Amino acid sequence: MSVEDDLVDVIGRVTFANEDITVFAEDAALDNDARILSFSAAGFNMPKRPARGSAQELIITDAKTMSLSSLVFTTCPENDTDWELLARDLSLDAEGGFGTAHGVRLKFKGVPILYAPYFTFPIDDQRKNGFLTPQIAERERTGLDISIPYYFNLAPNYDLTIEPRYLSKRGTQLNNDFRYLLPRSAGTFAFDYLPDDNETNDTRGYVNLQHETLFGRGWQLIAGVEEVSDEAYFEDMGDSLSVTSQIYLSRFLDLGFFAPRWSVRSRLQNYQTLDLLIDPFDRPYERVPQMLFEGLWSAGIWSFDSSTELVNFDRDVGVTGWRLDSTQELSLRFGRAGLYLTPAVAWRQTNYWLDDPDASGDDTLTRGLPVGSLDTGIRFERDAGKTDRWIQTLEPRLLYINVPFEDQSQLPVFDTIVPDFNLVQLFRKYQFVGPDRVADTDQLSFGVTTRLVDGSSGEERLSATLGRTHYLASQTVSLPGQPLSGASDSDYVAEIGVALSNKWNLDVGYQWNSETDSTVRAETRFEFRPQMDRLFGFGYRLREGLLEQGELSMVWPVGQSWRFIGQYSYSLLEEEPLEQFVGLEYEACCWRVRLTGRRYISSRTGETDSAISIQLELKGLTQRASSPEELLDRGILGYRRFSGAGTE
Repeated sequence: MSVEDDLVDVIGRVTFANEDITVFAEDAALDNDARILSFSAAGFNMPKRPARGSAQELIITDAKTMSLSSLVFTTCPENDTDWELLARDLSLDAEGGFGTAHGVRLKFKGVPILYAPYFTFPIDDQRKNGFLTPQIAERERTGLDISIPYYFNLAPNYDLTIEPRYLSKRGTQLNNDFRYLLPRSAGTFAFDYLPDDNETNDTRGYVNLQHETLFGRGWQLIAGVEEVSDEAYFEDMGDSLSVTSQIYLSRFLDLGFFAPRWSVRSRLQNYQTLDLLIDPFDRPYERVPQMLFEGLWSAGIWSFDSSTELVNFDRDVGVTGWRLDSTQELSLRFGRAGLYLTPAVAWRQTNYWLDDPDASGDDTLTRGLPVGSLDTGIRFERDAGKTDRWIQTLEPRLLYINVPFEDQSQLPVFDTIVPDFNLVQLFRKYQFVGPDRVADTDQLSFGVTTRLVDGSSGEERLSATLGRTHYLASQTVSLPGQPLSGASDSDYVAEIGVALSNKWNLDVGYQWNSETDSTVRAETRFEFRPQMDRLFGFGYRLREGLLEQGELSMVWPVGQSWRFIGQYSYSLLEEEPLEQFVGLEYEACCWRVRLTGRRYISSRTGETDSAISIQLELKGLTQRASSPEELLDRGILGYRRFSGAGTE
């Protein structure tokens, strides 16, 4: 050792350690004045990362930065160096949480796979600039598909991801995703741009803006805008059935005020129609504008519910104009423990001012209807099980509704539909969704629910409901072109949810027509989840005459390092697959590789497309790619990704 003023030289084996790094070298030099410590022929370990490496020269400063020359860096253990980053020089900023390198070569299994004159990467879990996991795929519509996203951490509250995407059949696309978070606002802005598509010779793009602002004192602004350059954009660029099957894109702007007992909102909304085969008379109207007032006031047993909507419906074809719909309801609620009785009376008034009246010739139309209802229910409970561990309930409910007849055949239909009949619809007072038609009815809806609750934890392990509606008089109001059923009773509807353990659950929905002795609707979903990293699921869905689909989903480890992910959706009505997805992932100590294959319906005309993709993630160098389970989220039967999947 030699000492000269503030300089200290150490000859021989040297070890230096602090909470962030351990360095061992052949010799070292310390400059106390500049507070710089330098090492020659050095190796280092970063236990928090963990990471390790070596360098011809290594310099540590008081500011928790480290500079290296002729560097070798990896996050692999010493006995299994699968990948290495070699650089001419590199600096690590422990406080900033990132590294910057020049003259970079990346080797995987001894094979060079990347060269870059400049490269940044994370050394902790903070957000920072750098490349994200690239993806390589092969698709019939795009050819070779290579995406290399780069992340810009512009500020703590906003960032930008730019993703160049090379499509061998179409050209080079640039995808951008900007996120921001302000004191009262948050949102995302995505913009994809493909100049001069080689297949279509057109410039193609996609824009998606989602924004929300809370002004304070109850004011809120929400905006959503989606736009594509052409109707085939998602079919050509998408990679799943859920993306390619989109029919409309919504564009809206909402401004609202929310008070404790009332609210007022205004909206401007229109749609981009992607399926041009849809008749212009069947496409949705623009709302320019829509204004809605809602209020609920109560005192003692009295409640007053007020709802008023004013909309201007506009479209290039068909009847257009203004509609004012107002419902004012007064109700009383009588109740004791486990019992309630709620009578209510309402008046529903609807007025139209039409710009282009139909054959009736009237540009001003009105409809006013009284609505009476009586809702009652009771809840019984008893202890169940040999040790009285369970609490079983029995909950019958009755709803009586009376709405007189009024001829509505001259009223236009702007946005009114007949919803699916289910338990929610069973206890609604109005059979149509939308005010253009109000069904005349004299009906009694009844249902019964039973639940099985764990008395110690309060968790609901079983729930089953059965219900039906009896019509005391025939109905005479319907939507144009739709026949009246004339039945004295509705279909039976039933729902069952079973989760007797945390490992599996079963959900069943069923609708049965007693007159034709046929199933109208059926839904079944079964999930078996013995551990957080594995899942087996089965789903089935039936709509009489419309669809019949089945689905299998699986996420399952194979050995210590492999994991299989698969999904298969099949249409029994068309007797052909809808979507097939298979993924195989291998995870080592410091890297992960994922191979996925997918075949799906890629157009509204039933054409299919195939995609094969591969992702390589080097831990500590690239951000983890989206989990393969996220692809299953887009399944037709509502796959639910389990928490903890893919966590390290």
